[in-house]
Amino acid sequence: MNNYTSPIWNFMEKHPWISVIMIIAMQSIFTMDYRSLWFSDEVRYAEVYHQMKDAGHWLVMYLNGVPYPDKPPVYFWFLSLIDAVTPADGISVFFLGSAVSAGIFLLSTVALARTLGCGRKTTLATGLVLLTNIFFIGIAHYSRMDLLFSSFIIWANICLFKGFHSKHAPKWIISAFVLMGIATLTKGPLGIVFPVLTAVCYLIWKKKLSLFRSKAVLKGFAILAVILLAWIIGAILVDGTSFIHNIFYKQIYERAVSSFHHEEPFQYYLIAFPLAWLPWSMAIFALPLKKLFSMSHWREVTALRKSSLNDGRDWAWIMFISGFVMLTCLSIKVLIYILPLFAPLAILTAKGLMGEGDNPPAINSKKLWTAVACVYLLFAVTAPFAEIFFPFDFAIKGLFFTFLIMGLGGLALLATRSSGRKTGLLIMAVTMTLWIQPLALKTLPSLDPLMSPRMTGEIMKEYIDQGSYPLAHKIYSGIFSYYAGTNIHETSDFKEIERILEEQDKVILVMQRKYFDRWKNCPEGVTIINEQFISDRPYVLLRK
Repeated sequence: MNNYTSPIWNFMEKHPWISVIMIIAMQSIFTMDYRSLWFSDEVRYAEVYHQMKDAGHWLVMYLNGVPYPDKPPVYFWFLSLIDAVTPADGISVFFLGSAVSAGIFLLSTVALARTLGCGRKTTLATGLVLLTNIFFIGIAHYSRMDLLFSSFIIWANICLFKGFHSKHAPKWIISAFVLMGIATLTKGPLGIVFPVLTAVCYLIWKKKLSLFRSKAVLKGFAILAVILLAWIIGAILVDGTSFIHNIFYKQIYERAVSSFHHEEPFQYYLIAFPLAWLPWSMAIFALPLKKLFSMSHWREVTALRKSSLNDGRDWAWIMFISGFVMLTCLSIKVLIYILPLFAPLAILTAKGLMGEGDNPPAINSKKLWTAVACVYLLFAVTAPFAEIFFPFDFAIKGLFFTFLIMGLGGLALLATRSSGRKTGLLIMAVTMTLWIQPLALKTLPSLDPLMSPRMTGEIMKEYIDQGSYPLAHKIYSGIFSYYAGTNIHETSDFKEIERILEEQDKVILVMQRKYFDRWKNCPEGVTIINEQFISDRPYVLLRK
């Protein structure tokens, strides 16, 4: 097997940047317009983009006709650029945006690996680790801004590392703060917290904290403040102070201290992260755990912390650990927040698997490929049962092909587990590239009735076109507006709904089934015309 894989590997190692882009392109090229937009973020972001383009809300985003303080504008500008320079149209703009964001994230991670001193072999392996991670592949096919947001964070880390280890420090450090500003205007203040926390912890570890008090850092903070203030002043001029108050209090302060949603226990990421890192979390079974838990090993690590030979390794570890601890301490905990940590962990995993310089591989590849093969085979064995026990009255399509490809990949890894590290990585890359095709083209579209509000939204649109007043009770704001083709009056007050029903001749109303069942004063003439189970709860559509 090595005789066949060596020429392929040698080419890929010589061109790691091109190789990872080619693989993500193959994983994405056939999936640009393959399913409906799903609950909840995809349909809301599509409506935000629609309102930005059609209503001209380019500075302050709008959702369902009202200001939307949850998200800043950069990602939606990015989608507009894709819309303008590519043939993509309609929902393919959003899926192409996801694929391009994944490509940018990959290139950012490869650049970080090179910046931290990795050779081409480890750099390529870093990209392949990401391209074979199930969670990363899934996010690359889901429309949201986190991959682009994380890419800016990674580049800010690159610039900070260069700034602390280069003769041209001011240029790199100021560039880092500009990138932090762009990251913040892509998703929020974690775009500042992640890289600054990494830099401070790294300098404390290296006993060089004085570098953070340089004039370049002060200039960087000043430029960052100018970037953010320019947007804040613009937002105030467009929508007043209430919008900014909502951002600083509800979206930042409450999420950090006392989240109004997605509040999870302290140990949430300790459980969720290993699942998200599959199949690479299986590397724990291939590590020399006895050495890792020995005091002599950690005394050696501490003694060598000032050595410049370990700067790249130390930055990667601190980038991962500091970010993980910070996320764990936040009140709000969402799995997608871990994406910036994938870059350093991919680098560390690749270093452990391939070795670097005089350091031999720390991961036993034979044990690793056996463990990964077991994960693949477990997926292959359990996939048919998902179809058998699926509790809804529509079929999941394409599962046979997905579990067949996963099973064959697992068997190939078992058969070649002694053939080396390069062979295993290539088998995983081929397996996941083939696996995503039937999953994206058949399985995921078949889940539209469960995951997308499209059916309910399009029925609403038919009635709205015939003159019905659009109304919704206590829903996740904006989830039906995109497919309904108009803003929907949303309220949590039944008395207001009853007043509107009395005033309007024709009304189309959507709400969760549980709220309809509790509606004691439902007026006569209001009838259910459709019911759809969306994500994790049933919604009823009523008309008058």
